[in-house]
Amino acid sequence: MDTLLLLDRWVIRYWMREYRPYNDAGRDYRTDMGKALCRYPHVVLYCKRKAPECAGFVDAALALVPDSLSPEEARAAETAILDYHQSFVVYAYPEVMEEVNYIRCWKPERLYELADLTERMVLDVGAGTGRLAFAAAPLAKRVYASEPCDALREYMRDRIYREGIANMKVLDGVATDLAFEDNTFDVVMSGHVVGDEYDRELGEMIRVAKPGGWLVCCNGDDEFRRSGPNRELVERGFDFVRYESSEGGIIYNYRKQVVKD
Repeated sequence: MDTLLLLDRWVIRYWMREYRPYNDAGRDYRTDMGKALCRYPHVVLYCKRKAPECAGFVDAALALVPDSLSPEEARAAETAILDYHQSFVVYAYPEVMEEVNYIRCWKPERLYELADLTERMVLDVGAGTGRLAFAAAPLAKRVYASEPCDALREYMRDRIYREGIANMKVLDGVATDLAFEDNTFDVVMSGHVVGDEYDRELGEMIRVAKPGGWLVCCNGDDEFRRSGPNRELVERGFDFVRYESSEGGIIYNYRKQVVKD
């Protein structure tokens, strides 16, 4: 549970919400959160100070913990909570994230076949460890990597420094609120980002893209054999490229040229 000490405010806010049911066992999320936190008062203090808007949820969760809670029951609750939020847990450990198959097995050529990056102004939305941004940097005029997780931003900045990359800059930002002027980028790309709020996410990406620019959704390589492309993106006018990954998965990547009045 000490992983929570490495998470940003927006992630803690996301965790400290009601999810019911939140897994196949039908466990109660608030109760499990209380059981998971009760043995770690320093984590409780951090969460309430880092995200004070969540203090009420935290207190209510802790109030549900029985006096008879055993170490085994507490551990089971911790495991359930962390398993449920595993995609967020990995954000706190960039070196581990780099070894996840969808990053480790991916090849930059998959990005290059979607858009011409040569001397372009490029934005990577939700950059993570920089899979797409670092692939674009050798070709692009300038690359901006927008990422809301501090640990991932610092990981990218360290790599930029080590490798002496002069045309890449990292900054804070979420897909629904990009810190750039209208009509700034020739290519706006992302991977495993678009999908929670299509209208807001794509609306922001279109806003910062130049007329005639490109939106690119370039996913990583994994083992999942998808039965078809993302219907929502196809209905919104995205073309797609299908291929079989080295992990055996069926991957779909997407692109769309931006048209503005």
